[in-house]
Amino acid sequence: MDEGKLPLSQLKEILNLRGHENDGVLEAGKIGGDVAIIDIEKGKVKAQEYYNNTSDVFVVVKSDPITFPTPEPGQYAVIVNSNDLACAGALPFGFLPTIIAPYGTSFQEISKVQEQIHEQCLSFGITILGGHTEISKSVNSIIVSGHMIGFVPSDYSVPNELSHEDLVLAIGYIGAEGIGIIIEEAKDLVKTILSKYEIEEGKRIGSQIRIVDLALDLNRNFRPSLIHDATEGGIFGALAEIVAYREIGIDMKTKPVISPIIQKLAKWLKFDPYRLISSGLLIVGAEKEKASKIVNYLEKQRIPVTLIGEVIRSKGKTILEGKILPQTIGDEIITALENLERMKNDN
Repeated sequence: MDEGKLPLSQLKEILNLRGHENDGVLEAGKIGGDVAIIDIEKGKVKAQEYYNNTSDVFVVVKSDPITFPTPEPGQYAVIVNSNDLACAGALPFGFLPTIIAPYGTSFQEISKVQEQIHEQCLSFGITILGGHTEISKSVNSIIVSGHMIGFVPSDYSVPNELSHEDLVLAIGYIGAEGIGIIIEEAKDLVKTILSKYEIEEGKRIGSQIRIVDLALDLNRNFRPSLIHDATEGGIFGALAEIVAYREIGIDMKTKPVISPIIQKLAKWLKFDPYRLISSGLLIVGAEKEKASKIVNYLEKQRIPVTLIGEVIRSKGKTILEGKILPQTIGDEIITALENLERMKNDN
């Protein structure tokens, strides 16, 4: 397709894919209309009903792009934005995606991305409020950036603050998103180190990045002090973010268990699995009694959970086995993909 906006006939097709129809949306994306209009009072009701709570309701907002390679950028854009809202205790309500596609991208490719957004929003109960779609020579792959809003009753707004002696839990799979990206990008080359079963299991783990239901469920039942989705930088990066510029630190007593699949990939592509992008891995902080109840609750559901440490009075530091972890910037997925590209060029 040529540079610029979509032709109106194709834009109309895109706008027909608008996710779930939430009460309170007075106007959403339409040709000739550039804004969405929401009746906030009606929008709040859904969150109050979920928590069975009538306290004042906060509006929670979030924006995040998908820039790493993935066959389903539309799906991932909805998931990563809704994950962060859920970690604040908020029910996702509305989404505004921006799709920027390279020059020459077909309408079918763009429509596929919008369909991914539509299907994921339907499953989450999210309305697509509008957005923007454009062809540009400034990008060399499809970029999807999203802005999402949600609502949470004030009594259930997650404070995201830790206190001395709170315990810290890791829930889910280390490097889940990174495993999926690597296997997808490696194509047949990954067969040199992983069996057919491991490849399928890796894809399954890589798809486990949606934590909306889990985060909301934990908040409704236990009201933890902190819920955080470990994204870029993996679990080490997430812990560094949590304690940065705060009066507390985290003493890691135990590393979360990692799968044999990520161990093989890490050895093959020479990256640190604990710093690999890990959307879908929850870091939860809670006082000791609550933390114990959360562990029992998750173990009964066979959800992976590890008590990794406790909060200490060590300003801004994450300590593992007596050593302070460096607050490095970036993500090991970059290292992994660079080394993978070298391997492809050598073959």
